[in-house]
Amino acid sequence: MAAGAGSVALSAYGEVASATTSADATAAATGQKLFYGMNGHIAWNEGIYSTLSAAVQLAQLRDLGCTMYRADTASDGMSETLARLLTGVFKAGGVSILPVLNAQSAGWDYTSSESAAYSLGYKLGVDCTKPLKGLVNYIECGNELDVQLKMNGDGSSAADWNPAYWGSFRGVIRGMIDGVKAVDPSIQVGVNVGIPMAYRALQMLWNGVSPNGTENGAGGASSLRWDFTTYHWYKSSYDIQRAGRTGSIDVLQILKDSFGVPIWLTEWGWSGSQDSPESAAEYVTSALTQYKSIKDKYNIQCIMMYCIIDDNYGLIRPDGTTRNPAYSAFKRFVDANPV
Repeated sequence: MAAGAGSVALSAYGEVASATTSADATAAATGQKLFYGMNGHIAWNEGIYSTLSAAVQLAQLRDLGCTMYRADTASDGMSETLARLLTGVFKAGGVSILPVLNAQSAGWDYTSSESAAYSLGYKLGVDCTKPLKGLVNYIECGNELDVQLKMNGDGSSAADWNPAYWGSFRGVIRGMIDGVKAVDPSIQVGVNVGIPMAYRALQMLWNGVSPNGTENGAGGASSLRWDFTTYHWYKSSYDIQRAGRTGSIDVLQILKDSFGVPIWLTEWGWSGSQDSPESAAEYVTSALTQYKSIKDKYNIQCIMMYCIIDDNYGLIRPDGTTRNPAYSAFKRFVDANPV
């Protein structure tokens, strides 16, 4: 995509919300410390997450200085697991949980109709939120659902997106938002994309635009609203402030200007197996330094690394105890830079 594509799309459909919400004010209102976060799969009933106790995971998070833990849920049973943690070992542990609704695991089919996808999303939102009502202030609606939809280009133009699947994508996200709000309208909801330059997909959802093969798409669809914008960014995509093929697109500025709500980076990390343990640790320090320095400029409310335990991306090895060098790098930075 040409250097100006991001700014053209923004000026055409970059409608800004009428008021912004300060990250500090929102955190104060909810009583939560938000900035340093981590990903994990504490509600999974398989692998290390099924054998490593919640108390040990909490201790690891506290040692790292994390105050938010992102965890996927795809059913009422998984949310009940999270609820038991929030009323048990996590209750006074200083770490809050961000549930992320996993529509793929709940059976979402990107070829389904918009109405069918909405129904699935709504049920997922209701089922997963009921056990968590009164226990969480934030829920993320979907995880990288855009990945299955991209047709051409880098995602920064409406023409990059497949019209045949867009209705299902919009429908399941709209359903999740409505389902969460039907159970507890005070819960703030977030929506993410996983393709690095897919901010255009969020702009289209926000402004009721559908892809039709043209650069700007077609208006007239239902517009979506969320309370905070979530985004994923890894080392392999280079610099989020100098992105795209020309390195001239400030993705964070586009997100801030397009929606006027706080930004959460709900996944960030190094390049998996492509990084050595040493280069992964170096990236953790450089990324934390960058995001901490610009959090107020862009209203970045939370940055959540992927992840606590993983073979390729984890601060801790899959045995649940062996720490990679990046663990110490993360801990040192947070200890020296409290938020």
